[in-house]
Amino acid sequence: LRVPLTLSICNALCCLSQQGRIAFPMDGIEDTKSVMLSDIMTDADGNRSVNWNNCVIPLHHLADLLKYNGQLHQNQVYDTAPSRDRVSLILVRGIGSEHLAIQVDQVIGEEEIVMKQIDGPIPIPPGLAGVTVRANGSIMPIGDVLALIDIAQGRLRCEQSPDLGGETLTALVNAPPMNPTVFIVDDSITVRELLSLSFKKAGFRVEQARDGQEAWERLKSGLFCDLILCDIEMPRMNGLELLDCIQADAKLSSIPIAMITSRGGSKMQRLAAAKGARGYFVKPYIEERLLEASQRLIKGDILLEMATLGEEAEA
Repeated sequence: LRVPLTLSICNALCCLSQQGRIAFPMDGIEDTKSVMLSDIMTDADGNRSVNWNNCVIPLHHLADLLKYNGQLHQNQVYDTAPSRDRVSLILVRGIGSEHLAIQVDQVIGEEEIVMKQIDGPIPIPPGLAGVTVRANGSIMPIGDVLALIDIAQGRLRCEQSPDLGGETLTALVNAPPMNPTVFIVDDSITVRELLSLSFKKAGFRVEQARDGQEAWERLKSGLFCDLILCDIEMPRMNGLELLDCIQADAKLSSIPIAMITSRGGSKMQRLAAAKGARGYFVKPYIEERLLEASQRLIKGDILLEMATLGEEAEA
């Protein structure tokens, strides 16, 4: 019986394999050990096994069970070089008396993790149950013990995703455009989450940054977005400074930028318009109007113009 799981806390065994970290929930781990290469048995068909507590257990390398791309440099994950004459094994249990020995490069130790499922257009590779975010912010996949046993026994197919090219690349180029992406820049996590919730409900893709400096770094590193919603008063780099940086960059200046702030004075609006802002929203905002205006900004409309502001000031 498999119950859908969105978020849970469990103890997991962290391991290294193929220059990357992976965790296995402890409730599926029977034992761990280090064995000599000479202790591994190989039959005429090339199938490997190992003697474990007077039982012959089939042995598979984790890299042969999991097929997905993505590696780290060796000096980023290995504290010491893996031994050449010994291998690290973990014994996992399935349903009933079914067991499997999995070879990894190194067993690090037990950690308490928060398990999260992977949601998105790309299906999760067979053999993975989800991911966890470690204390340093890195993402670590979580192995699905039962699925790995099914793969080893041939009950579940595991195929590596093909490289993009030829017909696949053509299909991607000709595919309909994805939902627009809005980049929310605000030092208040509450504001960012509320805005994200509103835009996600409307079908937008959402990216976030805590201040102008982080937003500028992400934009320079290649982050794509259709619209930027930016607060004005933020640490390190405020919204107007970010606006200046974006307008001075030929590759980014075409992205529509709207300010969303509690400062509703006409002087600040004129300053934002002079620096290139195309929209200006005052907190607290009305969700329906904000979403409608955002759609217009993405289509190329300018909702904040110097001439209009001048007429309002004279009136």
